[in-house]
Amino acid sequence: MWYDVWDGDCHNFYATSSDGISWTKPSLGLVEPEGSKDNNLIFRRTRLDHMPQVIHTPWDQDPQRRYKLINFDFGRSPPDHAVTGYWGAFSPDGIHWKDTTRNPVLPDSGDVGHFLWDPHTERYIGYPKVFSAVRGFARRSVAVTFSTDFEHWTPAELVLVPDEWDDRWVTEYKQHTDFYGLTVFPYESQYLGFLWIFRITNGESDGPIFCELVSSRDGINWARSEGDRVPILSLGEAGSWDDGMIQTLNYPLLEHDTIKVFYGGFDQTHGFRRGAAAVGLATLRKDGFVSLEAGSVTGTVTTKPLRNLEGELRLNANARGGEVRVELLDEEGVALSGFGGDDCQPLERDGVSQRISWGPERDLIPASEKPRRLRFLMKNASLYSFMAGGNVSLDSLPIPAEAFFTFESDQGRVAKDQWVCDGVQKGLLHGGVSIDNDPGNSFQGGSALAFQAHGGNLNTLEIEDTSHLGDRFTLAVWVKSSKHALSRLFSTYRGSGEPATGELIFDFNPSSGVLRFILAGQKVQSQPRFWLGDRYHHFAATYARGDVKLYLDGIQVGEGQVRPGNSRLMSDGSLVEYFAPTGTESSVGVHLAANLRLGEDQGGRFIFRGKEVLASNQEQLVGFVDNVLVAKRVLAGNEIGNLVSISNSAKENEDVPVAAGLVSDKFRKQP
Repeated sequence: MWYDVWDGDCHNFYATSSDGISWTKPSLGLVEPEGSKDNNLIFRRTRLDHMPQVIHTPWDQDPQRRYKLINFDFGRSPPDHAVTGYWGAFSPDGIHWKDTTRNPVLPDSGDVGHFLWDPHTERYIGYPKVFSAVRGFARRSVAVTFSTDFEHWTPAELVLVPDEWDDRWVTEYKQHTDFYGLTVFPYESQYLGFLWIFRITNGESDGPIFCELVSSRDGINWARSEGDRVPILSLGEAGSWDDGMIQTLNYPLLEHDTIKVFYGGFDQTHGFRRGAAAVGLATLRKDGFVSLEAGSVTGTVTTKPLRNLEGELRLNANARGGEVRVELLDEEGVALSGFGGDDCQPLERDGVSQRISWGPERDLIPASEKPRRLRFLMKNASLYSFMAGGNVSLDSLPIPAEAFFTFESDQGRVAKDQWVCDGVQKGLLHGGVSIDNDPGNSFQGGSALAFQAHGGNLNTLEIEDTSHLGDRFTLAVWVKSSKHALSRLFSTYRGSGEPATGELIFDFNPSSGVLRFILAGQKVQSQPRFWLGDRYHHFAATYARGDVKLYLDGIQVGEGQVRPGNSRLMSDGSLVEYFAPTGTESSVGVHLAANLRLGEDQGGRFIFRGKEVLASNQEQLVGFVDNVLVAKRVLAGNEIGNLVSISNSAKENEDVPVAAGLVSDKFRKQP
């Protein structure tokens, strides 16, 4: 165990154990802090060698690099340690360390970070803290960075921010939720993580920290549990040694049928000045992070179509006092002969690897080139996981998410998403935005969205589930503007200061004839191209792993690149930029601090380190909007051109359906 102790200074120690319970602190004779080397300190560069992360890589061909260490340096010890960031070191034994030739290996992106070797992609991954502007606060959030050699890391890119549900506990002004850290570990075919939830109770930097479970298929796009989000590792009882904060290590230990999680516990909250800390152990059954539960009435759950489903089928399930049966289905959902629920020998025990059989002659799933499904029939049972062969995969990737609003037949404060194959992303009307049913004000059909002069209101259309746009997307909208000044199309910008990490702006200015796309402070803009303001015009922007193209009325009018990285907001309101070199593609894509809004910025107060700033909100879109599209794919230039030309033809021809030609052929052919 490598562990960190803070008493005003940071100290990094080493201990060993044969059972994980009783630990020995060997005298290493390496560091002399107070006149003696009789201690278990492993290294000391400065007073603030913060949060060491050790990765064991025994396959490294260089025996001097079998262990790798990365830790945060605050850059407060010039001249050698004047740059804030993460420092790297190598060791043959995990005890004797030598710094990498290039330090810091990762510039400052926040003083809490967790790093690992990823066997899925055969590279190193780090999850450092970054600050992003989220609903009125500069909040601690989670970014991701990658390296193939441990010494050269990509600039950290935002992947996870607190949502509105995280603030459900708030009762007083300035209280809010931050993410203090994320410890990630590859687990079977996916990634799991313990997300450190920091509830700031005093509006500044005090409050408890506990852990929730998150999951991912690629280490970039993270899913969080629904419902009340019960902590995966909660605080201890009041008065106990870990009732103030909990912080997990960077990897749990799977030992036989038990998962062991070592963690740091504190008897004070984050703003403490004096208190006690210790290392504890929590245990969990193998695969026991979540389960599907069935009560006294038989319940069923069916998988999506799976390929390479073959051989033994084993379940991790607790069916004591109940039962679990399994059906093998074809891709249409019909049970194969001899593999139905009545053929299955029911599981009635508790076990982490129980074999399913459909009779003496049917205990193996036969190989097939066609996809198949599994249906689980459960009663008074819990299902944790299943395994059938080593190469099971989904038959097809999910449909790229798209949101499309025509405002036809919409009423009240919600606009209906007309593209429902991927689920439904509602449009929420805020402020003075309203549905206008005068056909003369719409581009097509009989309705449009009306934006009035704001008069103090923030008039916006918020589009749900658009905070994670990914590495390819298209934003498009028809607008008839009555304002001859800068107007927001899409935005997640807070409305004050320079745009920072997690903030996107797509806007236009009729007076200058310029379209702009801004991401984390990086700007792509068009050449001046003037247009008439008394009729509808089509605006579109596409993003493909950093490459941005801007379109006006179906014609490309600008292009450029936004580089991967982050733009950190400092306490004085300035920005420090950490971006990759020009020409670098983003492997993460765009993760925003909020859902996209159409018509104006987020607005309101913004608070950072006790300072409050009010948004100006002078960029309000005024006029009418129709046919809004947010697609997590890139429409090619000819598609956007056809979209505009066909839409104009449809508008002039009453026999053409209202929705015709608004998107690509693939889009229009869906029912």
